[in-house]
Amino acid sequence: MKLVVIGGNAAGMSAASRVKRRAPESEVVVLEQTREVSYGACGLPYYVAGLNEDIDLIRIRKVETFRESGVCVRLGCDVTEIDYDKKVVRYQEEDGTAGEESYDKLVIASGSSPKVPPIPGIQKKGIFPLKTLKHAEALKRSLLDRPRSVVIVGGGYIGLELAEACLLQKVPEIHIVEALDRLLNVFDPEFGAAVQAELEAQGVHIHTGERVQSFQGEDRVTAVVTDKGTYAADTVILSIGISPNTRFAGDAIEKLPNGAIVTDPAMRTSIPDVYAAGDCATIWHKLLDKPVMIALGTNANKQGRLAGDSVLGKPVSFKRALGTSMLRCMGLEFAKTGLGEGECQANGIPYKVKTVETRSHARYYPDPKPLTIKLCYRPEDHVLLGAQIMGAKEAAWRIDTFACAIDQGMTTEELGFLDLGYAPPFAGVWDAIQIAANAAK
Repeated sequence: MKLVVIGGNAAGMSAASRVKRRAPESEVVVLEQTREVSYGACGLPYYVAGLNEDIDLIRIRKVETFRESGVCVRLGCDVTEIDYDKKVVRYQEEDGTAGEESYDKLVIASGSSPKVPPIPGIQKKGIFPLKTLKHAEALKRSLLDRPRSVVIVGGGYIGLELAEACLLQKVPEIHIVEALDRLLNVFDPEFGAAVQAELEAQGVHIHTGERVQSFQGEDRVTAVVTDKGTYAADTVILSIGISPNTRFAGDAIEKLPNGAIVTDPAMRTSIPDVYAAGDCATIWHKLLDKPVMIALGTNANKQGRLAGDSVLGKPVSFKRALGTSMLRCMGLEFAKTGLGEGECQANGIPYKVKTVETRSHARYYPDPKPLTIKLCYRPEDHVLLGAQIMGAKEAAWRIDTFACAIDQGMTTEELGFLDLGYAPPFAGVWDAIQIAANAAK
């Protein structure tokens, strides 16, 4: 059996390694467009911030390691077309040479690219996305040149992490421009308001409900023009989302409107013997019971491993994605799992909500911090649908317990009486998780 994998990061290398390890006699070929494989993109903002000065730490495994295991890794191969009838992948090498690779099984794990919309002036120097190691090195060099003003376009996870990076790099003036009416829009509004207040307290200028119209300057950017104002900028960071790298896959394969390749719970696509995993593909949402795109490293690694098993004919059915995620922005931690209030409304799911304010640990142990926990649950039986949490510390890790409870279909009553651990430095006799669950009636 010959497996071809398109894409050499988390999902692709997980699938390739899995197949080679479980079926050593198989031929496994990975086609990667760049010169890098297997790196932790989630660590890039912290490298930019100066919290990690060694970018090599972000590289998880090197090409040589995969090659030594028997995986054939070809770098600089830009896939241009897939002939599903002939089972052939066509690509172009860096020198322009055309090539092709036949396959018995194919895994598409081509990832995603940062959105770079056709805004006038967007090609000027000093405007940076952040998705690759090269992006991170270029952006960090720009910040180390001590720009007077940085404008971040986009107020989602990466935009907020980069705002923190700019603060840590002591940028004098920082602006965030967000087209929607709030920051961190995957959370419910009160959480976006909290992170805005935190950033404003640190001196960051927040502009919500504004759309960028152009970038000013000659060769290099000097200002960002929106529909409501103009902001000086020596450096601009684009953080307005990602697009799946699937154009080469053609129209024969089923995709979502955003281009993500639709997969079933076994990572199979609509084309026989073709699988997909990672940011270019969907994952099956446990609560919505349908394929959705949730671009997270946790998902990509699971999908890649399961795609490898599925390629080998092993029974695979992963229908448990909840979108569990965490974020730290300066003095606040945020975490979310399952469905928020807005998502329940958008999907026509009946729900009730309960928000509680409590403490991170026992009040008689030094430095307890306030926590805010918001739960969504079904009105008829109190089965938990989602949880959001924020606090200065000891907040984010608690989301994992909520994720486990949702995964197992627990009610708020069951969660409220779960046998959780207790010691004054870590929790109260009723943990914050239980206090929130017991208040949800």
